[in-house]
Amino acid sequence: MDRWLTRLLSAIALIIVVAFLTGCAPEPATTEGARVKALYDTFMVAAVVVFALVAGLIGWSIVRYRARDDGREASTAHGNIGLEVAWWSLPTLLVIGLFILTAQVLATVDRRTDDPPLTVTVTGFQWQWQFAYADTDVVLTGSTDGGPELVLPVGERIAFDLESPDVIHAFWVPQFLIKRDIIPGKTNRIELTIQEPGTYRGQCAEFCGLLHDRMTFSIRAVPADEFRTWLSQQGGGG
Repeated sequence: MDRWLTRLLSAIALIIVVAFLTGCAPEPATTEGARVKALYDTFMVAAVVVFALVAGLIGWSIVRYRARDDGREASTAHGNIGLEVAWWSLPTLLVIGLFILTAQVLATVDRRTDDPPLTVTVTGFQWQWQFAYADTDVVLTGSTDGGPELVLPVGERIAFDLESPDVIHAFWVPQFLIKRDIIPGKTNRIELTIQEPGTYRGQCAEFCGLLHDRMTFSIRAVPADEFRTWLSQQGGGG
């Protein structure tokens, strides 16, 4: 029986490790994405703890209350009010806590500012992207041969106004950990702050037709002064 219990505990440990590995998300490149990843990690830890507790209690019950060779009946417990309150209240408190955390993260992700330092109008169309910098004449448009490269500053809040003239698309950069749908006839907005310089690949994450797979773009995040220089060189002012 000790060998059987050892195997059970080993299986539980293996499942916990697999759960952590499958729950890994890309390292977030935005301030908002970091909040989302922290929420994911909290949910994963809660799920693993609950699973380990439930699986451990099941295993312990199997061993503790198994059939006896001597004919003795397994012991049972009735009317344990404390135990009944515990297994009702603890899951309830856990769900309430996770709900509150989720609401706080959603409020952060969906927060809008009245006057963001930079606004970019993102137009998703079949089957490419167009990026227009507000208050400038700088417009970047991709083709089916290749998507545009959007240059953005690091450390500044950026507002993306999302529009579509045809079908539903989705603005998605995996390392941002946030996706937002682009719906015809409606302007969606998402505001992000990129934390680190680098190049980030993006794509449409909503199947939008025959050449959906070619609807890609990239974002090159650079220091704010370098971005202003680049924008000026494109004819967008200083």
